[in-house]
Amino acid sequence: MPDANMHKLRFGSFVRSAREAPITLTTLAALTGNDPEIEYRLVDESIDTVPLDATADLVGISVMTGTSQRAYALADHFRRRGIPVVLGGIHVTLCPNEARRFADTLVFGMADETWPRLMNDFKLGNLQPEYREILSQGPYTRTTTPPPRYDLQRKSGYMVPYTVQATRGCMHACDFCSVPTYWNKLTRRPVADVIRDIKTIPAKRFVLNDVSPVDDVEYAKELFKALIPLKKSWGGLATTQVVDEPELFDLMVKSGCEYLLLGFESVNQNALDKIGKRFNSTERYHEVMRILHKANIVVQGCFVFGFDHDDKDVFAKTVQRVQELKIDIPRYSIYTPYPGTRLFKRLAEENRILSYNWADYNTMHVVYQPKNMSATELYEGFRWAYRETFKISKIWERTKSSGRKFPITFMGNLTYNLFSKRLFTKPGFEMRVHGRDAFLANQSANVPLIGPDLNITQ
Repeated sequence: MPDANMHKLRFGSFVRSAREAPITLTTLAALTGNDPEIEYRLVDESIDTVPLDATADLVGISVMTGTSQRAYALADHFRRRGIPVVLGGIHVTLCPNEARRFADTLVFGMADETWPRLMNDFKLGNLQPEYREILSQGPYTRTTTPPPRYDLQRKSGYMVPYTVQATRGCMHACDFCSVPTYWNKLTRRPVADVIRDIKTIPAKRFVLNDVSPVDDVEYAKELFKALIPLKKSWGGLATTQVVDEPELFDLMVKSGCEYLLLGFESVNQNALDKIGKRFNSTERYHEVMRILHKANIVVQGCFVFGFDHDDKDVFAKTVQRVQELKIDIPRYSIYTPYPGTRLFKRLAEENRILSYNWADYNTMHVVYQPKNMSATELYEGFRWAYRETFKISKIWERTKSSGRKFPITFMGNLTYNLFSKRLFTKPGFEMRVHGRDAFLANQSANVPLIGPDLNITQ
């Protein structure tokens, strides 16, 4: 997995990814199996160094939009050495015409079924130019997927080293989200398989890496009931609807939930309605937080700046609301039109996209023309909000009277305090509206700037 200089803490020679461990690599390792003829190595460049001189018969790279430039540079490097390269991941699925220029083989969609086929073909010397998943017709994915190979992962590199997935997809359709395009239905793994995976985790805590695990209420109840006897703690993602079903919420708390990332997105109801998130009600935010805090759940609240209803007042209003709500760990992002989304299509049609340099598509740079402010004003407001929110005095104001789990809250705020300082000092985070800069030249010297791949259908 390539790095894009994002979400990483460095203290001298110590590097830790400021997120949970990705499940992609450990899942692919499990799908590769235990064939004695196959030796493999997992490399997450956010914490590891890619062995550019490695002797390998095949290189596979998982590609996100923000890391695609780096991924293509790595692919070119290994292909020049005569090593075939497989590219997969969400960006490859959404921008196949672009990715074909840098790979021998492309994998579209999830790898559960395609990766074993690919490995078998490779052993037979019959590697195909592309592999597409065969979508399941039922509500469950295949039951034969083995547990992730957690034993191959460097545990010290992540805030939480164990990640589990129970469902894929989302029942909502927010205009800036790639999930509905990439995986346009909600699929569920059998609860028994999920519990089997969790039982292989030697630690007390894990991350449930589902976009919204409570969308299917009956499935979620079954899962949470099965989790209770394991006596583990977990954190995950959810929408503000997580508190709407009392029985479900009670089971979730009993199952060990201690942390949730919630997408509040905006303090402006008109903005929420416009982006397809009408189920969020700004009037309910206080009640949602009250219920979650009463249950001793730490909340990371996410807000996005740059919606068409946002003006220059949105930054101060959001910071004030964050403090009033006593959100444990706030997180801010810049509205980003990822390829394949409804937002990307609309802004392209309105001629408002300023940069097609995918390296800037990481929610920390302005790549489009905002409606009610300049690109510079949006970026400077974003930086101000981080600096203001993560002042020590603001952190104390939000968390001083809390009986919530202090280690999680403290580490989360410390991470973002350091990040906000880095945001103002590191050259890799300066504003790049048009993207043609030293960062791209340094990271991907042999890869041309990718132009718009508006024909993203396969």
